[in-house]
Amino acid sequence: MIQANQRLIAPDGIALTYDLHRPASTDKVPTVVLRTPYGRSKHLQEGRGWTRRGYAFVVGDVRGRYDSDGIWEPYLNERADGAQLLDWVVEQPWSDGRVVVIGGSYSGYTAWAMAVERPAAIAAIVSLGPSMSLARTKFSPSGILRLGEHAAWWAERADSRTSRDGLAALIFGENPTLLDHLPVLDIGDRLGVCLPGWSAVVEAGPDAVAGEEITASELAAVRAPSLHVGGWHDLLVSETLEHWKLTGDADTPKRLLIGPWMHDLVFSETTRVGALDHGPRSRVDWASELLDWLSDALAGRLPLRRSDTFVIGTESWRRGEKWPPHSTPEQHRLGSGILRSDPGNPFPSRAEAVERRSLLERSDAVRFTVPTVATRLEGWAQLHIAGTADSAVADWIARLLVVGTGGSVVEIAVAETTSGEHLAHREVALGPLSIGLRTGEQLILEITANDLPRLARNTGGDRYRLAADELPHLIVQTLHDVQLTLPTIPDEERPS
Repeated sequence: MIQANQRLIAPDGIALTYDLHRPASTDKVPTVVLRTPYGRSKHLQEGRGWTRRGYAFVVGDVRGRYDSDGIWEPYLNERADGAQLLDWVVEQPWSDGRVVVIGGSYSGYTAWAMAVERPAAIAAIVSLGPSMSLARTKFSPSGILRLGEHAAWWAERADSRTSRDGLAALIFGENPTLLDHLPVLDIGDRLGVCLPGWSAVVEAGPDAVAGEEITASELAAVRAPSLHVGGWHDLLVSETLEHWKLTGDADTPKRLLIGPWMHDLVFSETTRVGALDHGPRSRVDWASELLDWLSDALAGRLPLRRSDTFVIGTESWRRGEKWPPHSTPEQHRLGSGILRSDPGNPFPSRAEAVERRSLLERSDAVRFTVPTVATRLEGWAQLHIAGTADSAVADWIARLLVVGTGGSVVEIAVAETTSGEHLAHREVALGPLSIGLRTGEQLILEITANDLPRLARNTGGDRYRLAADELPHLIVQTLHDVQLTLPTIPDEERPS
């Protein structure tokens, strides 16, 4: 049975809307709870599926979205609103008091907010590629604005009660160079949507604190079993791995599941990402995986640790108790080089796993062939860069490329750092990597000074880069020493 369009009044008088799906029997049952900014009506069929399997399912629109009243301020009010919903659930006559919180992307954050606010009620947590704050998602770990991500998400999701699905593709299809505009702060006004919050996020920067962030200590205090799902091609895979690492203590069961997926994860309709076809074994029967895991979680039958990760290039999964597995460091001292870049013609971005062969013709990059003998890489590569620049600010974008036997070129990892005061001595984590190298394939480390529109470009001066409207003609960055350490898995035969 379903009870749709129910209203729960928050302590401040705001009415929050949810749907309740539950079995028709009078038995008390566990409840799966999802709070979403993307519209609860998308989960109607999911709700029917839960009830057929003996669960109640409560799905609610977050404050200020769709049928919930109030104003949506991303990453605010989610703790209190989520806690109130859980308090209501466990008091219902059909509830057995056990709650499973579930969610992906922003809804992954709302799931964790409920888990840390009402830990006694939580029987299990299902976390799918969680986006944990604007500062952590819209900016890279180096502090550079992820321009393309911010523009696409804000254009489709923000400053509105409802989403504008498909708008970003329409906007950028009609104006492919829109994100080249300077200053970056003005781009929001050029997207064709009233977006008053665009520049506030940009100006707040990577150190912004909303006040409701989930802390590492809160994750460590979680005692409910957790299932962490991510994709090697997902922007948020590092967040997934960080949660897998931090959640719970030595006696808390947790499982990791990462496939060769983008942000749609297990719901992808294809085995292909860009130029890579990962094959039928890359698919998982998500309904069975989830239901089996939940059944074992509620019955206390889970192993303490289980890690299932797809190894790209091998069409196989690796199962273990931890990730990354033990690896042998393979060290490469690659040398030096001079990187000359024109900010007016910045090195261009490519989507995940898209063919990059034509970009090898560009001269605004320094490339090193990596003479690896490894057959498999799992974990994070470590990159050391020592360099100088003739500008007050310099960006260093490093990519690990695989050159196939037919000449195809695909990026398998990218990371970036930025330096000031004309000097860079940087250690950069490059990855995560989970790949088997075939006979004849070759690795290249490529270093550039830009990656537009994925990252906002470096304007070269000490002036606030996102407000700058002028560019230097040339920036020269000198690489004095580049060293790369690869996480190699020994005793593996190279796939043919």
